Amino acid sequence: MNLKLHRTILPVGMVAALALSACAGGGTSESADASDPATSADPSTACSGVDSLTFTHTMNDQESPVIAEIAEAFEGTSVEVTQIPFDGAQQAYDQQAAGGEAPDVFRAEIAWIADYADKGYLLDLTSMIPQADWDDFLPGPLAYGQWQGGTYAVPQVTDALALMYNKSMFEEASVEAPATMDDFIAAGETLQTELGLENAFYMRGDAYWLQPFLWAFGGGLLTVDDEGQVTEILVNNDGSVAGLEFLLSDVLGTIAPADVDFANDYGNAMTAFKEGEVAMIFNGPWSTADVLSGSEFADPENLGIAVIPAGPDGDKGSPIGGHSYVLYAGMDEAKQECAAAFVQYLSSAENQGRLATELNLLPTRSSAYELPDVADNRLIADFGTVIENATARPVVPEGGGIYADFGPNFQAAWTGDKEPQQALDDVAAAWETLLGDRLAQ
Repeated sequence: MNLKLHRTILPVGMVAALALSACAGGGTSESADASDPATSADPSTACSGVDSLTFTHTMNDQESPVIAEIAEAFEGTSVEVTQIPFDGAQQAYDQQAAGGEAPDVFRAEIAWIADYADKGYLLDLTSMIPQADWDDFLPGPLAYGQWQGGTYAVPQVTDALALMYNKSMFEEASVEAPATMDDFIAAGETLQTELGLENAFYMRGDAYWLQPFLWAFGGGLLTVDDEGQVTEILVNNDGSVAGLEFLLSDVLGTIAPADVDFANDYGNAMTAFKEGEVAMIFNGPWSTADVLSGSEFADPENLGIAVIPAGPDGDKGSPIGGHSYVLYAGMDEAKQECAAAFVQYLSSAENQGRLATELNLLPTRSSAYELPDVADNRLIADFGTVIENATARPVVPEGGGIYADFGPNFQAAWTGDKEPQQALDDVAAAWETLLGDRLAQ
């Protein structure tokens, strides 16, 4: 099951480009139409002589049947679809590609693309996808797949963590969605008092979920210049330490359990929220299909989506993530055109619209937002506001590797084995080693 544990980083200036309210177009005067032959490859021609393609993805158990149906309907050739767990998928593909045995098409988390491209694992798709298609993609998601002058990925979905809350519980306790971290604590305490909850919020022990607290207090991760050099490590600055300290001292043990099972905290958080044991969690659009299966959300209108609260100086942020399709550079050359046609088909406005309407996943094509069922989807609109307030992160090949030391050190601070400053200093030291020559001196 895809637990969406990790993400990558994108230049800060691109966050505005990700705003879904600016979906009027990605650079053309007309929206690309999935059925327009001028913007879509003819699968029968592109796949002539190709017996089959292999496609591997990490979509979760609610999403997997939908993507399998979409792939099965591809008219060019048969497609062998494989679902693998998200956890460990980055390393699995790395090993497969290095060994010459990677799938023809892979759905890559955005943190992995620059690394794979830098290692020569991926086809440069710049000239393989029509310009009208490239122009239809939102600039932010598209930028995650660009590296050293090439475009190596076709964006599938974009996302960001939001504050999810139980509207009926909030109404019963007479509280509103919190706008600041102080409001967040106050709302949680009121919910617990008025509704008799043991905890109002469930916090995960994963560093990806920690990032909003760092940004809220003026901290961060890394800054990267236009040449791909890391100019500053921010994870252990004063703001980052203040964000971690706030979480440990004001949230855990106050409105959220301080003792959690890190290995199972994603599922435990989801269960607690779906069953009304807590009124708030942080999660993204990928989780909504599962959330809406819970007894508390038999009426989908009961699910509230809000921007994660801001810190004392108004700073706020939610990590922008997403997934894209990449093509293996080592595939049989005769398959390349067919694989490109398959990816165009998967990422068409029609198929992105289906993922949006059935699973509440955020499209990456401007034209997909113009489809009536997408435009009328309340959750898509709510997550659009979240994306507008999210924090972008710089693209570096090491982006997917920064969590190897980030997570364990965060958990060490959580359990009291390390002081917050020491934990984040240790993260920064590990990143210095990881980044090597990419870290500007």
